[in-house]
Amino acid sequence: MKCSLENEALERILVWPYNRRIAILSNYEYAKQILQAFLISKIVKCASENIYLIDYSGRFRSELLSNIVGHEKLENIVYLEKLINGIRGYSLHIHNPSESNVRIGSSIRNVDVEFIIITDYSPSKALKGTKGFLKVYCRKRKDGIYELKTFTDKVLIAVSEGRIVEAFKILPKYLFRALSLLKEAAAEYGNYTVKDAVVIVSARMNVNKNFARKIISDLVSYGFIEVNKGYVIV
Repeated sequence: MKCSLENEALERILVWPYNRRIAILSNYEYAKQILQAFLISKIVKCASENIYLIDYSGRFRSELLSNIVGHEKLENIVYLEKLINGIRGYSLHIHNPSESNVRIGSSIRNVDVEFIIITDYSPSKALKGTKGFLKVYCRKRKDGIYELKTFTDKVLIAVSEGRIVEAFKILPKYLFRALSLLKEAAAEYGNYTVKDAVVIVSARMNVNKNFARKIISDLVSYGFIEVNKGYVIV
């Protein structure tokens, strides 16, 4: 049975469910906890065996899970203080292992689970020298929007009211409108300059060019567009 994450951006960046060893690395504690809780909440829906959560920092907020996981499923989540030999279950979730002396590579040899998902600091001391994990780097962009990046791809997600949602859903309406216009222009005309983008936004949204420049600057800050050598990348 395929466990859907019900989030296109996350499934894309994690290559879900084909990658089964995942490390999300970030120095934003809240983002790490939300991402770990979100993944557990989706996995628990299709798990017939125990799900294990180990928090080496002692700071993981259990209410993040209880807020999004039904009470009947919470009993399938087993909390452990440290990794023990012979764990068998559906998934193993490890939070901030770099706060201990644990080395992930040697510690998981006797673990029998479908998924291992680690949330840790960047760089991660616990993962040093460990192979076989997809490393996803998380950084904050603006107003609850985070960028998740691997060596080959990147996506945006948003954290809203303790949940993961599609990033565009928390954009102010005027920014979403501008983003749609810029995407349409890219599809129709191909590459265009920042100056062209200002003209497009100003004319189509009936705003002055100074405000159009601010809109484009905000979209860059959020991570929805990039500017490279004077050209806009949507």
